[in-house]
Amino acid sequence: MVDLRTGSCLCGAAKYEINIDGHKTGNCHCTDCQKNSGAAFMPFTSVDAGQFRWVNKPMGIAKTSDNAIRRFCEKCGTPITWEGKEYQDRMSVSTGTLNDVNDIEITYEIYTRSRWPNMPPISGARQYEGEGT
Repeated sequence: MVDLRTGSCLCGAAKYEINIDGHKTGNCHCTDCQKNSGAAFMPFTSVDAGQFRWVNKPMGIAKTSDNAIRRFCEKCGTPITWEGKEYQDRMSVSTGTLNDVNDIEITYEIYTRSRWPNMPPISGARQYEGEGT
């Protein structure tokens, strides 16, 4: 099945297409994501790498560890992807950059040990203190 969506940064310079069929979407509460997003957590939607295509690839690349790179728009600063070194067959996009988030359910939360104390868990979502599965 194909559920093709589009996404972009705030200014529209970076654009992508993604088939979200079979996606996994969850919130990451790690301190890296908190700092990167400036928020309590960062939602990501992950698909097989073949289900993702850049229309206009951003030039901004951040590498704060050996685990992954984060691509962002160098014009407006929007964080767009998290690309894990050990997960080269997957692509994770910042869910908030999708142009249509209808029917996207948060099914898990990771690094909950770093969750802000006043943030309750999402009801029904699997909870992982660390990376999860």
